[in-house]
Amino acid sequence: MVEDDDLVAKTIIHSWPVPGDNIHLLSSYKQCLRTIHSAEINFFDGAIVDVNLPDGNGLEILRTVRRHSDIPLILISGIGSPESRATALDAGADDYVMKPFSVRELQARLTRVVAKSGSKRVDVPPGELAIGSVCCGLTTRALICRGKTLPLTDLETRLLSELNRNLGRACSKSQLSKHACFREYDPRDKTLDVYIARLRRKIGELDSNSVEYVQTVRGVGYRLLTSMGTTATSNTPKSKE
Repeated sequence: MVEDDDLVAKTIIHSWPVPGDNIHLLSSYKQCLRTIHSAEINFFDGAIVDVNLPDGNGLEILRTVRRHSDIPLILISGIGSPESRATALDAGADDYVMKPFSVRELQARLTRVVAKSGSKRVDVPPGELAIGSVCCGLTTRALICRGKTLPLTDLETRLLSELNRNLGRACSKSQLSKHACFREYDPRDKTLDVYIARLRRKIGELDSNSVEYVQTVRGVGYRLLTSMGTTATSNTPKSKE
């Protein structure tokens, strides 16, 4: 929870109706950014973010979160017009709750969006990853979807493994070349781009929608998404090579 008002924060924490839930409190925009830009963000089940913070804006936090994670997120605010609430929902908020509110209602709303998010996730065994509807076996070196299997080369598997290790974050071509191709990146060498294109074609052959999860980040490299969140698809340049 990101809330700078100490009284509001204590009220929510002390009145939270589920004793087993652990609430991690942050009180500023700066503190929140440190969490967002680390792998820690994905350890949380959901987020509650105040719109008005002393050093920033909750809407900007929302947009930043959506570039890194699909964690369920509810905005809370003491002020807000229908237009501002619509803007927040369009930017990827799962809900928008006006103050004053019932803590029980807030908990119920968060529980609902967390459950909804969990139902969309693809459960995969260890050593495997989900690329949309396509399951990738990193140990078996294969892509599987709806009973159809396509083999992966060693290099393709290493590329997906490195992208998965940085899930939701941009991987530079230099990083991918070093960890997957085992050589320094040369801008004149298009091997990396060719193999990413091959991966996309294989994924697209199994499921045309899932190819969008492997995205080009212009001027940087590539990113593997955890899900096709609202802002991830709209703010991140994509390539269908």
